[in-house]
Amino acid sequence: MPTAISSDATMPSPKPNLNLIQVLRGIASLLVVFFHTTVNDAALLGKDFCFGFFSFGKAGVDIFFVLSGFIITYTSLKALKTSGKPIPFLRRRFIRIFPAYWIVITIFLVIQSLFSSFYNSGTYNYSIANILSTYFLLPGHLMVNGVSWTLSYELFFYILFSIAFIIPSKKLVFILGLIYAIVIIVLSIINYPVDAQSTWTMFFIFPMNTEFLMGVIAALIIPKIPQGISMGLIISGSLLFLTGALLYNNHYYVVPNEFNRVITFGIPSFLIITGVVKFELGYKIKVHNFLLALGEASYSLYLVHLPLVVAAIKLIGKMGIADNIIIHCLLLLVIFIICCISVFFFRHIEKPIINKLNAYGKTIFS
Repeated sequence: MPTAISSDATMPSPKPNLNLIQVLRGIASLLVVFFHTTVNDAALLGKDFCFGFFSFGKAGVDIFFVLSGFIITYTSLKALKTSGKPIPFLRRRFIRIFPAYWIVITIFLVIQSLFSSFYNSGTYNYSIANILSTYFLLPGHLMVNGVSWTLSYELFFYILFSIAFIIPSKKLVFILGLIYAIVIIVLSIINYPVDAQSTWTMFFIFPMNTEFLMGVIAALIIPKIPQGISMGLIISGSLLFLTGALLYNNHYYVVPNEFNRVITFGIPSFLIITGVVKFELGYKIKVHNFLLALGEASYSLYLVHLPLVVAAIKLIGKMGIADNIIIHCLLLLVIFIICCISVFFFRHIEKPIINKLNAYGKTIFS
């Protein structure tokens, strides 16, 4: 889900490393981790992790979607003007998503087939069609890992964005994107029954797709907005995000569909990301190495955490631990260990594989 903000010769960026964006990626991943811990702690142990505060934590996905739109556009602006070739872009994006996902999903499939109580392998049909659908993240695929649905939308955005490399007129690209966003917004406002449509139709008109487009807009307007409003954007976005969290936790919804997430979390994420990037472009920012490491490993954390959290909670249940304070301490320790595993996985497995495949891809397609 998370997208790296590093660039290369084919995807140059004005400033290769935006440290605060790394911090946001880490925060978004942790929100999702705390959300899944909250949900599974309640479902499996009947407990209230952190008093249920992180029930809104799936909003980390909304942050990721806006971040993806921003990062892809920010790192591609120069390439869009000079290249006109979508293959290098798609190659790098697919390499960013698939290898780590395939490794993690294979490990969990094997474990689940051997230990049926580990997660939810009893519900997975190991047919060739299902396995291929799962491995290639096709819309509506059976999920071994409950977060993989978001990766399908991430890939869809990559393919949609690649059209910008083909169409010479960037003004036309912007108009087409605007029309697409308007269609989704109108369907959401009239509460069009998206869930009742076919899998592929639902995939194209899913309300949260507009969050990727928000990220695109953020990348385009950041050079044009004054430096002085950056902190105002961060503060207002943060307050709106927190307000959205409180509304969500208390079951208040602006609209009765997934577009509610776009309003309560997508728009605040847009403001926060726009403000954070503008602020960092104007000032030298020093960020703690741990936060940078967590941000870099956010995709690994996103991939590995859910089955491990579920397994840990089931283990706590089998041990007969009932004291809520002890359970909280154990779960916080589990989350810390999962973060360490994610950093290790990123540095020693994910990153080396990505670097090798990118180098090999440049040789093949150059």
